[in-house]
Amino acid sequence: MLKLEGIHAHYGHIHALRGVSLQVPDGQIVSLLGSNGAGKSTTLKIISCLMRPKAGSFEIDGESMLSKSSSDLVARGIIHCPEGRRLFGEFTVEENLRIGAYKRKGGSEVEADIEKVCGYFPRLKERMRQRADTLSGGEQQMVAIGRSLMGRPKLLLLDEPSLGIAPKLVTEIFEILSQINAAGTSILLVEQNAYMAMKVSHYSYVLENGAVGLEGDSREMRDNDHVRKLYLGG
Repeated sequence: MLKLEGIHAHYGHIHALRGVSLQVPDGQIVSLLGSNGAGKSTTLKIISCLMRPKAGSFEIDGESMLSKSSSDLVARGIIHCPEGRRLFGEFTVEENLRIGAYKRKGGSEVEADIEKVCGYFPRLKERMRQRADTLSGGEQQMVAIGRSLMGRPKLLLLDEPSLGIAPKLVTEIFEILSQINAAGTSILLVEQNAYMAMKVSHYSYVLENGAVGLEGDSREMRDNDHVRKLYLGG
């Protein structure tokens, strides 16, 4: 589905990505791991067409996306759920969810998708009329993921879903990501919690200083001594 090849990106004189290549096959969860500043969020910006690479290729289903806009990517079913949730705090949970379907006509399909989101996140059904800025961090993350699902993504770009969330809710959210994937949505998961990311993903890439330092089957990566020492605390 998604293929990056030899991507270079800069912020002024800072060389943020140095020849990054990765793929997300249809129907899989792929995790993109690394420390702060490794280039994970920059990679998502390239894929979302929020930033243009200096060099390299970027394709979806074999078609180059280098000249496309963010709106074009949304129309192709590539939905970015950003770090920090970025909800409209003064809007209700329901209003935030409906914003995720802004490119779609209203009606029974949108209503059905709201019910589907509530099926993944039952507590949101109880919060529908509540302002988003009154929710806990974990509940806000559920709304952010739910809002992304309202766009009916083929590929969900998910940036740091565990950030600032209680461990119990982190486990719950990652279990739900597996359910979302099983229902047919591919996921590129950017995450500092390497253990949880590799637990739910099929394949993993580790970025180190803007380049892919390691990659492989997630289950095998969990047993890699280098990965265990640097990212799993053992």
